[in-house]
Order: sequence, then C-alpha cells, then structure tokens
Amino acid sequence: MRTLLVPLLMALFIGCSDGSKSTEKRVENPVCAECRMPIHGPAESAKAIVDGKTYHFDDPGCMVLWLQKHPASGVRLEVYTRDTHRWIDATKAHYSLTDTTPMGYGFGAYEKPAKGRIPYESMRMRMLQGLTLKDPKIRKRLLGE
Repeated sequence: MRTLLVPLLMALFIGCSDGSKSTEKRVENPVCAECRMPIHGPAESAKAIVDGKTYHFDDPGCMVLWLQKHPASGVRLEVYTRDTHRWIDATKAHYSLTDTTPMGYGFGAYEKPAKGRIPYESMRMRMLQGLTLKDPKIRKRLLGE
C-alpha cells in the first residue's frame, strides 16, 4: 500500500506545481514609463510610440513630462478618451483642467471639444509650467477648494 501511495502523492504535487515551466504567457500590467506606477487598463492612460517601441503612461501629464526628457522625432502620441472610450491622436484630443486623474494633474482627455477643454499644446504648456491641480493655488482657483 505504501509503495502505491508515494507515486500517487508525487503525481499530485507535480500536477499542482506553480507552472514555472509552463509555456503559457503571463500577461502583466504595464507600468508608467515616467512615474513607474502600474497601469490598470486603458482609462486615463496614454502612450508614445517611438521607432516601433511603445511607452505607456498612467496619466497624460506623465507622457508630457517623459517627452520633455526623451525628445524624439516621428513619435506618435495617443490617449484613451473619456467620452468615446477609444485611442486617438493625443495632439488632436481636448483636455479638461479639473478631472480626477491617476497622478492628480487634472488633464482628462476627450475626443470632442466642449467648454472649458483645452487643446493638446495648451495642456502640454500648462503641464511643463506646473499649472496643474497639484498646485494648491491652481486647485483653489479651478475647483474652489
């Protein structure tokens, strides 16, 4: 009886292994190329495609900061929009100043223009100048807090 039990237990443990030898690919959430925070889906995110390599960002503001440090020609920028829930050219998007975003900058991306939304270049300049919801004076002026 004991001779049957040992092989049976070994087979059971081998069958319940952690799968480290598995050929199955594990999908991991990307992290922001700028702030290293995990990205949990497309909402609020942005990406830069440079020479076939994609850099992911958890917030459009992080994309702007990263581009300042890593200038590249021929870069393609995309943001995931709040209104149409799809990826679009970031330079053609319209940005809110007061949305709740992962890094707290306030720049939610939208495909359709609306009152109070600004174009990409204005958002980029505000981000580089630090004129975001992270600045208490800006926050108070825009949100009344």
